[in-house]
Amino acid sequence: MSRETDARMVVDQLLKDAGWDIFDKSQVSTEEPAADGRADYLLKNSLTRPLCVIETKRFGKDPYGAKEQTLPYAQGLGAPFIILSNGNEHYFWDYGDGDARPIMGLPSQADLETRANLKYHRKGTLQETLAILPYPETFWFRGEQAEARQYQLECLKEADKALVTGRRRMLFEMATGTGKTLTIAMLMKRWFQSAAISRVLFLADRIELAKQAKETFDEYLKDWPTELLYGGKRSLEGQIVVGTLDTIAAQLGEGGFGHAYFDLVVTDECHRSIYNSHRATLGHFDALHIGLTATPSPGELRWVSDKERQLVKNTYMFFDCWDAATKRGKPTFAYTIQQGIKDKCLVPYKIYVADTQLSLEGTTWNEEEISATDWGRRAESEDRLKTMLDEFFRVETPRLKERPRKTIVFAVSDKQADMLAKLINRLLPDDLCLAIASRLNVSPGQVRESFAEKITSYTNNGDPKPAINRFKYDPLPYIAVSVDMLDTGFDHKEIETLLMLRPTKSAMKYAQMRGRGSRICPKIGKTEFWIYDFVGNVARFNDSSIDYRTPKEIGQGGGGGGGGDGPGPGNEWVVIPEGQKEDEIRNQHMILVGPEGLQIDRHTYQDEWAAKVSELHKADPVVQKIFAGQQVSEEEWEALRRRLDAPKNYFSEVSLRKAFEQPTGSLTDFIRAALGVFKFPSREERIERVFDAWVTQHSSSLNPGQATMLRLLKQRVLTGDTIELRIFSQPPFSIYGGRARMEQLFGKDGLAQVVEELNTLLAA
Repeated sequence: MSRETDARMVVDQLLKDAGWDIFDKSQVSTEEPAADGRADYLLKNSLTRPLCVIETKRFGKDPYGAKEQTLPYAQGLGAPFIILSNGNEHYFWDYGDGDARPIMGLPSQADLETRANLKYHRKGTLQETLAILPYPETFWFRGEQAEARQYQLECLKEADKALVTGRRRMLFEMATGTGKTLTIAMLMKRWFQSAAISRVLFLADRIELAKQAKETFDEYLKDWPTELLYGGKRSLEGQIVVGTLDTIAAQLGEGGFGHAYFDLVVTDECHRSIYNSHRATLGHFDALHIGLTATPSPGELRWVSDKERQLVKNTYMFFDCWDAATKRGKPTFAYTIQQGIKDKCLVPYKIYVADTQLSLEGTTWNEEEISATDWGRRAESEDRLKTMLDEFFRVETPRLKERPRKTIVFAVSDKQADMLAKLINRLLPDDLCLAIASRLNVSPGQVRESFAEKITSYTNNGDPKPAINRFKYDPLPYIAVSVDMLDTGFDHKEIETLLMLRPTKSAMKYAQMRGRGSRICPKIGKTEFWIYDFVGNVARFNDSSIDYRTPKEIGQGGGGGGGGDGPGPGNEWVVIPEGQKEDEIRNQHMILVGPEGLQIDRHTYQDEWAAKVSELHKADPVVQKIFAGQQVSEEEWEALRRRLDAPKNYFSEVSLRKAFEQPTGSLTDFIRAALGVFKFPSREERIERVFDAWVTQHSSSLNPGQATMLRLLKQRVLTGDTIELRIFSQPPFSIYGGRARMEQLFGKDGLAQVVEELNTLLAA
């Protein structure tokens, strides 16, 4: 049976690991007499004054339960901190500012002294100290006086409230273009001034983003030095340390950053960090944790990836803002793209959707099948790209005649990007070329050769920074063709056009790409930005059907099959020369998404529906009848429909079906679900039931090969695909022989019948 002395042996070693000399009584004393007992350990500061009481329990006993026993010891000895441990689990308790919290290791003497000094420098309690500080209505930034936006002040207030109530983890969701880094700098300054923190770690996703953050901190936080870490052993740092997760992870061992070195850890683009070793890196620090992201939850967008859905849930759980009852994240503060557009802090956008025959169906070349998901990854057709770019110039030319507009083209691969840059320069209309040359006072030849430029990680022998600077600061190029370089962390207010030629199944990736154009820029008279989508991203994520007052039917949108991100398999690159495979535009249309079309997102709509039904349940006799399962007359139904389908939310059956993604839900279903007496099946459950029912119905005639293909088909539908004959030419079916194999298994007419029957069941 384990004893408390066994746990103390572990604690002794942990103290040594943290730099304590356990044999020096001026640092560590044991069995220290205290109120009604003895403290197992008393840790002292460099002046031998009490700093922290440690209470140990035997292995297997929850040390959290020793709070009440230990608190009088610490108070009697005048130690501001308590550590509770059983050798395996450890809790740190700053008993004046919150509850005991789990820690991964013990703090050093210097780090504990720093934290104690913070408490001594406050003017009363933390809440009282913060209350004295005014919020920064105006401030100097980059040489001019700036005015804090209302949502930034609201974010500071919500963060203060969370801090004084003892919350240690917070999540800020702020749409791209709303100034996450500046907002967190405003918060850091406030917390530095209130002695809530003294050292901050800012973690960036990439070194380029770390440099951008340092620039902001150097400007706004001049009194608190910022150091950028590149790797290697750490030296003397400033009060703010900026680095990437990989760099910091390499500096957590002996001689590296201790568990309590930082008081605040800020993780930018945090949804990418809560997994694998990075989660352990964040967990190493006993600090306030703030996550920043534009897209842990896509809000009005539809999920199509279960893996991404789980990643988002993990993000919310790490930052203690996952609501298990509603299965939704509840961030500390959120400011969406919809709110930004409505408040005129972001610009609205228009979407032009089109697809081409080859994009949708794929083709064959030299007796090899090329699926729709192969485009840009292992094969490309010059005719396909030219068809899309000709359509782009046809629609965009009136805007280009007003003035050339900075444009990002999102490409699939480096080789496709080469083809695109070359074609864009070639296809630039002559009259536009001459007009731009006259405007810039350069030769038409210069315009022709530099109108578009590829910017990928391979550019300039792996140093794309000069190309990025040319795009940002020089008149030419106007178009940057990018692969995984400009979709996140690239902040250029003058971007007015986005051309999506890269399909993705990541709602977060799509939201980040979309966000490149959302920043306001009065300098150039920017009032909106345009998205040209030739690969079905808009339809895949249900962008634009955000206005539930007048839901839009936008069709399935472009093709590309929605394949994954990245170059894919390393097969030989196949180019189908121009003139060899004719292509044509299909299904083109414009979608307007302005301030009125972005009034409310899906989650807000769902929450307001629940609140409305709860309100009606108290006073509306018809809703009370529905709750009780009683009959409702047609006249009563009509009167209720009119009351619901009215300003401000227009709760109609059609709108509710869209908002909740329940295509067959009735008004009764939605009311009963809001009242908690009915539960809609999830999208995944509906798909499972449809396939199970179909297989059961046809079980007597199904052979093993057919059953295997149906299982693969179900997985494709679960990830967001619609059932069309073209998908049988794409992975994973292409691995098993593609559409030809499917027609061999089911027969040509039989396969078409399977598609029709399953689609009918899914729509029912």
